Parts: sequence; C-alpha cells; structure tokens
Amino acid sequence: MSKHLGTIWNLDPHTAKKHEILRRYFEAWLPIMASWNSRVVYIDGFAGPGRYSMGEDGSPVVVLKAARDHTNQMKSELVCVFVEDDEERCNHLNSVLSQLTPPLPSRIKWEVVHGRFDEHLSSTLDLIEAQKKNLAPAFVFIDPFGFSHTPFKTVKRLLGNRRCDVLVNFMYEEVNRFISLEEHAGNFDDLFGTSEWRDVRGLSTPAKRRRAIHDIYLKQLKTGATYVHSFEMLNKGNSTDYFLFFATNSLKGLEKMKEAMWKVDDTGSFQFSDHYDARGLMSLFSAQPNLVPLRQSILNTFAGREIAIEKLQDCVTAETEFLPKHLKRPVLAPMEDVGELSVINPAPKRRKGTFSDGTILKVS
Repeated sequence: MSKHLGTIWNLDPHTAKKHEILRRYFEAWLPIMASWNSRVVYIDGFAGPGRYSMGEDGSPVVVLKAARDHTNQMKSELVCVFVEDDEERCNHLNSVLSQLTPPLPSRIKWEVVHGRFDEHLSSTLDLIEAQKKNLAPAFVFIDPFGFSHTPFKTVKRLLGNRRCDVLVNFMYEEVNRFISLEEHAGNFDDLFGTSEWRDVRGLSTPAKRRRAIHDIYLKQLKTGATYVHSFEMLNKGNSTDYFLFFATNSLKGLEKMKEAMWKVDDTGSFQFSDHYDARGLMSLFSAQPNLVPLRQSILNTFAGREIAIEKLQDCVTAETEFLPKHLKRPVLAPMEDVGELSVINPAPKRRKGTFSDGTILKVS
C-alpha cells in the first residue's frame, strides 16, 4: 500500500528535514569513502520526480548538488543510480537532472532506471555475485511511499556488503494502519523478514504497538549490520509518520549519521514534528541536551574500572544517544571535579578537566 500522489507534490516539513539528514550524511560519507576507493556508489531506491510543486529539490538533486559543490573535491568516480517505478516521474527526473546548472564534473555519473527497487537491486546483486566481484562502497537510500516492494531480504543482501550503508524510510503510519488485515500478511512477512510482527496485533495500547513495531524492524536490521540508529518523523497531527533507520558496519559511519541527526534535532530526542514546526514551537525546545543519562551510564557501566579515553568515546558513539563531543568538557570534567573519576596517567603539564588522547581514566 502507498499514498496516491501525482507526478509531483508538495514538500512537507519533515521531508525537508529527511533530506537534510540525507545531505549531511552524504557530505560526510563521500570524502571518507573516496579517500580509499577509486569508485563509490549512491543508490536512491524510490527516486521520485526530482522536484516538488514549489520547485524544491528532490533527493536526487540534493545528492548531486552536494557532490558537485563539496568543498573536498575528491578525484574518485561517483556513480549515482536513481530507481523510479512510475514512468512519468522517471521522465520528469531525467529532464530535471539533464538541466542541472552548473553542470556536473565528469567524475560524477548518474543514471535514471525505470523499474522497481527490489527487482533492480536483486538483479544487480545477482550479477555482481555471478561475476565473483564485490559491490563498490555504497550508500543506499530506500524511501518508499508505503510498505510494498521493500522486502527485508533485499536490505539484508545490501548489508551483506560490509562497505554498504543503508538509510531506510520505514513507513510506520501505513504499517500500523494495515497490520491487522490478514490480506497484507504476506507483504508484512516480506517487509520485516520475520513473522514476529504478528504478535504486535494483540498489544493493548498505541504506544506499546509503536515501540514493538519499531523494535522488531531494528532487531532485524541488526542481523545484517553492526550498528543501527533511528530518527522519528511526526506529521501535522503530531503522530508518527515514519522512522528513518540507518544501518552500517562502520562505527565512523554511525558517528557521522548521528551528527547529521543531532543537527536536525539538537535536543537529542531524534525526532521532528510538523505539528510543532508549523506553529513555530520547535525553537522553544531546549537546545541543550540532557547529559545526566550519559553521566549515569558511565558511572553504572565503568564503576571501579579503568578505561582509555578513546575506548570511552567509542562506547558513547556505539551504545548511547550521544556523541564524543558531549563527553569530555560537558560530562567528564564535572565528574572529575566531584571525584567521580580520576586520571591515572596524567601528563606532566595536564590541566584538570582536559583529556588528551592516551588518557586512562578510573571511574569511582
């Protein structure tokens, strides 16, 4: 099932924020991958027409402009594949991309493919495997309108390539609306890659159902990726529209995606609502994250133990909602002040509250 839209449509605020997350991560991902590889790939699985009704950029244009205008002008070849099943949108996208100005440099190549995401990706991966080759480092954006044609087996095949990162728009509102209808059971088996979703139908409250649906899909992604993180998008009624799930095998990739998400929601709740945005209330929310949970987590996890600052930073990235930037001065310095931790190998001229590379901490 999917929303019925024409060739082009209006841009919702949460879609603009989704594109901001996409752009920020792509801008961080591209130079990292290009520094180690002569060819990198970006795939947009449901590319759309390239423009919205008021002329705003669609995701293919967002990505191509980000690559063209990147401050780090890498020499690696970037191949962008835009898959779109609707013929009119496909033609519109081709026209939009052909008229991009300034023009793209020769190292950036793009192709619009008319077809279904799952069919195109499956045939591409089949061909790569038959040739006993590996998929080039890739970032895949899967952004459907509903829950059809995004089988989990395809997502997991992509994640089987350890240098492939995936950003999935999981259409929660449509899933929740139709999940009790037996006629869609096969679609949900494909979407989740498991039958566990059937247990959701008996849950008593909307909040429990929402959390269960989210957690089942997150758990499934973790069968193919080391790290998974999500961001919630709410509609004008302040109800969950969809979750963006990011899956990667790279700790650095996770850090860069969390940085992108923190830029969109600087409270650390990893959430954006059209409801509050339309009323101008987003700016009223505190821009200062609550760091108490991070401090308590360090005390609970490492009490009586020694840990290197680099290892602690990795733990913060991988196992909490926070980033390394939230650690040293905001959390560790106050902890040292009150004796909750100490430095056991201080440098001769170390200033209290500073934690350079190589520092070993002892948590009280």
